[in-house]
Amino acid sequence: MSSTTDLRARPVALPGLSAAAPEVRTLLRVLGVLLFVTAAASVHLWTRTQVRETALELDQARSALVRAQTQRDRLAVERTMLRAPGRLGALAVGLDLVAPEAVVDVAATARPAEAP
Repeated sequence: MSSTTDLRARPVALPGLSAAAPEVRTLLRVLGVLLFVTAAASVHLWTRTQVRETALELDQARSALVRAQTQRDRLAVERTMLRAPGRLGALAVGLDLVAPEAVVDVAATARPAEAP
């Protein structure tokens, strides 16, 4: 037999282990596999936790966006109501700031007639 075909048959020499301790080698293999499985499970659980936390943050951001859009819409309606010329004129008359005939609709008078 040549020395190249004998390489597979030679046991791996581990420091401190004799060739007469196959139970120890088996135990080390089992422990290695258990260590690998434990590490893989830990990584899996950590990534699932991160995904859940990110989903919660995204849900909170979406809720905040909906609230902000609703408030923007309400404020736009309120601004439109407050800027209505009829309402401003009625407030001015009601507070005796101007005489009723002095209230002029600026929006209607500010636009010149368009030429065809």
